[in-house]
Amino acid sequence: MSSPVSPSVQGQELEALVERIQNGDREAESELMGSYARGVRAVVRHHCRPGESQVDDLTQDILTQLLGRLRAGAIQDLQALPHYLRVSIRHACAAHYRRNSSMPLPSPLEEVRSQDEDPELQAHRGQLQQVIRELIAELPVERDREVLRRFYLHDQDRRRVCQALGIDEGHFHRVVHRARLRLREAMQRVGMHNLR
Repeated sequence: MSSPVSPSVQGQELEALVERIQNGDREAESELMGSYARGVRAVVRHHCRPGESQVDDLTQDILTQLLGRLRAGAIQDLQALPHYLRVSIRHACAAHYRRNSSMPLPSPLEEVRSQDEDPELQAHRGQLQQVIRELIAELPVERDREVLRRFYLHDQDRRRVCQALGIDEGHFHRVVHRARLRLREAMQRVGMHNLR
């Protein structure tokens, strides 16, 4: 099953396009943005509340960030672009709702989905979420499991996670980093792409 954020160009064609981008080719940048725009917008819409007015702005911000990272050569594994975009979308949407805290933050694991959502996307997301839940549940360190569940699956903010788990806020990033490393190793064992 192809990812909704996979581009219409793949393999050597994608490599050539990225090389042109790194050489300052504006036409190549437009081609890449056009290749991803529809899929990214669909996934952004899925992560937002129904009728969210900022979908286009969030989509543009995510694609601009991707373009900047490609220009800088910061993404080495082009096969991982769809995964990179899914993670970027999730974080951008969560950050949008945190900035506008009067808006409820949609849960990334909520079971009820919008009726107009692509069924293929819904099935794919459900499978990925289930695998990640299972991998987190199998992590040997309880604090790793709780940090990842609270911060990434339930979108709790740093302060709330620290209070709940008795973590000094100054050490939070180290704790999350170590937990992500352990989850990344677990994901690699089952053949999933790395977390970004």
